[in-house]
This record gives sequence, structure tokens and C-alpha cells, in this order.
Amino acid sequence: MRDNSDLDVNDLMAQVHDRVLRREESDSGAAVRDVERTYLYASDLDADSVEALLHNARKMSQIRTAWPPRLWVFPFNVSASLRRVFLRLFAFIFNDQRHVNFALTEAIRQQLQITKELHGLVAAQQSELRHLEERLERIERHNAE
Repeated sequence: MRDNSDLDVNDLMAQVHDRVLRREESDSGAAVRDVERTYLYASDLDADSVEALLHNARKMSQIRTAWPPRLWVFPFNVSASLRRVFLRLFAFIFNDQRHVNFALTEAIRQQLQITKELHGLVAAQQSELRHLEERLERIERHNAE
């Protein structure tokens, strides 16, 4: 080991300390991004599945204009007019229920949109909180020296 008398130990310690802080910031920054990405991805995944369910509910709530294939049994497979009469009868009987279902799916869709916006705001607040905590730790370390 060589002796370097021109080297200031305090400067060397400050450089090491700065490098450690930069490394911790880059490591914690990557971890924060991963946590945020995971959090947002999970909420997006849940939102996508709920949107798919809402899409199916909306599709099923529409008035039937064609006779379902599983009901092609006698006497409906013989008479087209009988099928039309029953389709109109079902449309009349379940009219109120369709309106209620449509209103509920729209309410859930709007609630889902609000929830997605709130998830984004929560993620942004969490990110800002982490950055403020990191700044506070750096300031406390700097003041401790």
C-alpha cells in the first residue's frame, strides 16, 4: 500500500458518501418505479376484467332479435312467426329489467372510471411521498455531518 500524504480523509469520506447516496437513489428509484408499475398494472388488470364483464353485460342486456340456438326445439323450429311472437313477448316482459340493467352497468362503468382516476392519484401521491422521504433523509444525513 502506498502512502499518499496529499490525500484529505474528509474529502475522501465525502466522495464515498456521495457515491453511496447516488447508488441508493438509483436503486430506490428503480424499486419505486417497479412498485408503482406493479401497482398500476394490477389496477389496470382489474379494471380491464371489470370492463370486459361490463361489455358482456351490456351485450346481453340488448333486445334479442334472433332466436337462441339452444331453443331450436319443437314447435319453435317449425314456425318463424311463433319465434317472432315469443321474442316480442320476452322483450315486452323484460323491458323494465333491461332498463335497470343498463342503468346499473352505466353506473358501474362511471364508478370504474372514477376508481381508475383515484388509483392514478394515489400512485402519484405515493411517488411524491417517497421522493419527499428521500429528500428528508438526505437533509437529515447532511445535517448530521
